[in-house]
Amino acid sequence: MKYAVKTITREYSPSEVAAVSGVSTALQRDWRRRGVIHGRSDGWNKYDLSDVIRMTVMRAFTQSGIGLETAEALSGMAVLPVIATLSRWDDTAVFEGDTLNDEQRERIRGNAVRGVSEDDQFSFVALPERDGEAVAARIDNLAKGEQLMGQNQSFHGVAVDHYGLAHHIASTSPLPIIRYEIEVGGEE
Repeated sequence: MKYAVKTITREYSPSEVAAVSGVSTALQRDWRRRGVIHGRSDGWNKYDLSDVIRMTVMRAFTQSGIGLETAEALSGMAVLPVIATLSRWDDTAVFEGDTLNDEQRERIRGNAVRGVSEDDQFSFVALPERDGEAVAARIDNLAKGEQLMGQNQSFHGVAVDHYGLAHHIASTSPLPIIRYEIEVGGEE
């Protein structure tokens, strides 16, 4: 059976972003003015799921002493793993339209985000930054973070737990976060 899938992620108002990410509406305006975040504006500011993830991570990194420019550059590391995690949960990702069997639904959930390993549980940054550069990576365990710190001769590191961040977003965001619109076509 052939079917088409359209993936739609939730749009967030600035107040919803503040509730989910902890980034105040005033700070959102400041980051927009600086070009750090973009969102979409058609008379009203709206942000998509990747914006919410990035702002949540940027807030965590800047509160940990990482400069805003570095936090902005590194925040993208968490976007795909968090979306991949959210896409696997029934309450956060729902199917609408035509009916599919469980195997087809799982195939869609598993292929929602390409290029992300389920093993990449953390985004890790070794501190302090050296010459304005941060050593960062997606890792599957914190022991690898210690290796990064050793390579960078660092004494500190900041880790973002992708699973924990996905859980936080799912528990503070209006649901559903991801919708799969299904349209069944003809037979293969």
